[in-house]
Amino acid sequence: MKKFLLTAAFMLCLSGCFENTAKETEPLLPAPTETETVAPTETLPTYGGTLKVPMRQPTTLNPLYNEDTTVDSVLKLLFEPLMAVNQQLEPQANLGSFNFASDGLSVTIDLREGLVWSDGIPMTTEDIVFSLDTLQNAPDNAIYKQNVSNISPTYFITDERKIKLEFLQPYSGMAYELCFPIIPKHYYEGETDPASDANMKPVGNGLYVFLEYDNTKSMALNFNPNTYRKKPYIASVEAVVVPDQESELYAFDQRLIDIVSAEIADWGKYRTNPETNINEYTTGYYDFVGFNFNTVAMSKRAVREAVAHALNIDDIVNSIYLGHATRTYTAVNPNSWLFEPDVRQYEFDLEKSSNLLASAGYNDSNKLNLRLLVNTENSERVKIAAILYKNLTQLGVTVQLEQLRFAEYKKKLDEKDFDLFIGGLNLSIAPDLSFAFGYDTLSDNMFAYRDDSTNALLAAAFQAAGQNSHKKAMSDLQKRLAEELPCVSLVFRKSAMLSDRRVYGEKRPTAINIFANINEWFIVR
Repeated sequence: MKKFLLTAAFMLCLSGCFENTAKETEPLLPAPTETETVAPTETLPTYGGTLKVPMRQPTTLNPLYNEDTTVDSVLKLLFEPLMAVNQQLEPQANLGSFNFASDGLSVTIDLREGLVWSDGIPMTTEDIVFSLDTLQNAPDNAIYKQNVSNISPTYFITDERKIKLEFLQPYSGMAYELCFPIIPKHYYEGETDPASDANMKPVGNGLYVFLEYDNTKSMALNFNPNTYRKKPYIASVEAVVVPDQESELYAFDQRLIDIVSAEIADWGKYRTNPETNINEYTTGYYDFVGFNFNTVAMSKRAVREAVAHALNIDDIVNSIYLGHATRTYTAVNPNSWLFEPDVRQYEFDLEKSSNLLASAGYNDSNKLNLRLLVNTENSERVKIAAILYKNLTQLGVTVQLEQLRFAEYKKKLDEKDFDLFIGGLNLSIAPDLSFAFGYDTLSDNMFAYRDDSTNALLAAAFQAAGQNSHKKAMSDLQKRLAEELPCVSLVFRKSAMLSDRRVYGEKRPTAINIFANINEWFIVR
């Protein structure tokens, strides 16, 4: 099963991305989170003010050439994507309506009426074609490069507002792949050098318009009167160049910037700070306990289930992640519209674990010996390994706990030199899980898990055409994996957007866009 998509790619991570006819509507904004900060009732929204945000020093300000995620976050204020994603991680119509063919091999796009670029020139289907061609020739590390790898280079333009794109193969996540920014042909044509003058002075169609960039210092943006979206209260944005995450937090502490994203280890100190608003959001970072199916013990389902019942995951969420994680029963984000909650679940029960081990033939005269692997760089997973070690030992299992630096840890994983391990993946918002649980004649997965029924369900989920078919295929797949138990799902981690208390309004950051509803924020000066 060939995979085309960078956004469907995944990596082992260390740290502690439809119906056939989509309505032409305003992009759906995500629902408020529990930690939402709202202005007091006596504080009414006002227009004006400047929001200061961080970004790395850009090598280009063309969103299709850009390789840096912090720069991409800021460029989202200047450029609208063809399609958007809401808080349920579901693709939505944005710059037009989208009619996906029933065979999953094409989409017809009708652009909204009246779309114009920030320089006043109308947007047309020629801009879509130019953007597609630009991505085809973009650097390999460009953020949106792989979004077009399943799109045929032959396009069918009906008129200035209607175009048909064909796909090389059916893929249920193609709507996600259309979530890339569109750039104007009339402005960027011929600008193949990412650092050219035009590529450093962007013209877009977003909420804000580029004013100037002071090399190594900051970039100034102002409200774009030509945006089709609701006018933002905040009049201008200053993107301040900072070299790294540590510098971002320092700049936030010194009130040199108003917004910063932070991981678990960083935002705890702000919990009781009245000067700081905290808005959490669930990321794609997924933690789990994995099994090696090449070993005799782990090939026995009863043993895997015994391990699953030996962990109190609710307690782990509270005591180790300090509540900054969402428990999950599958490898699909619980916030996703594709998440299936009705799967087999394994609650903490050491007595059941003991009985399962006995049913698998392990007892005092035939002790189970396991090698548990974890990498030392990740403090949360080290703590989980310690809990699992303690509970399995209590059950009479002999556990050899191997805490290794990542390079050696990864080597043992690759060589399948373990029984079970604490691991993590950074999962795309378009959930193709073939890399983790599928296999073919040329490659295996990290668990050495081979199941023909699961392979068939993975293929069905990959090729599903239409919203209902995709949801049904993903539901069937999650139920199968919960029964087969190639791994024990633990959590999806959370991040947080920290903001200065003077920034009011309902803030609804998402893992792919912390500025998702910036037009509803306002500044009290």
